[in-house]
Amino acid sequence: MDIIYLLCFVSLVLLLVFMYFTMVRKNEFEEHLALYRPQHQLSQKREAYLKKVRKFRLWVTGFIIVVFTAPLFVYLVLMIQEGVEVLHLLFADEIIGETLLSLLITFLLYWLFTFVLKRKEKALCMLVEQMSDSDFDLLLKVKDSLFILNRYNPPFVLCNKQLYFFIFYAIREIDPTKITDMGWGYSQNGLYVKIKSPKVTRITMSTGALPYLLQIIKKYNKKI
Repeated sequence: MDIIYLLCFVSLVLLLVFMYFTMVRKNEFEEHLALYRPQHQLSQKREAYLKKVRKFRLWVTGFIIVVFTAPLFVYLVLMIQEGVEVLHLLFADEIIGETLLSLLITFLLYWLFTFVLKRKEKALCMLVEQMSDSDFDLLLKVKDSLFILNRYNPPFVLCNKQLYFFIFYAIREIDPTKITDMGWGYSQNGLYVKIKSPKVTRITMSTGALPYLLQIIKKYNKKI
């Protein structure tokens, strides 16, 4: 078996497993989120915030489309420039298999990224609808602490005395009163936070957002 074909196949299997844990397997909050439908008329400030969240999702989706389609476009242009002889090679069985696997992996990656973006947008809609005015004011403060291109992509949200952490593969609901330990440090991806409650949750965030998270945890948990 060709090594490239084998690598593509292994990548596909790993991707499908990751997609299962991200898209199919749901925790209690995500099951509740799947059934959510907007029920209340929101204030202008909340509506404006959610519109910006939607614009952020569309912007990132457009960027993902460009990233995934640009290499394919360049590949097709090079194939046309090389002429008919190279096009004939494309119909070899192994090359057809590798090409189809590559296209399938690209499509599944796009599907996964867009699913995560839509799920987070829906979660923010539900939480913004349900949160108190003080929680929403805190959300706006967190927004202002984030990098300008990432302001409508909060790493966490406080709603009705519950913390919600947006990890790529899941949305974790944590009762801040049940947090037993917390730590943070720096890695290649930036600032990371580790929370034990008792399940361990790891998330990366900007240094500007960390003080607000510490403020929330200290408010509801004097032991930390």
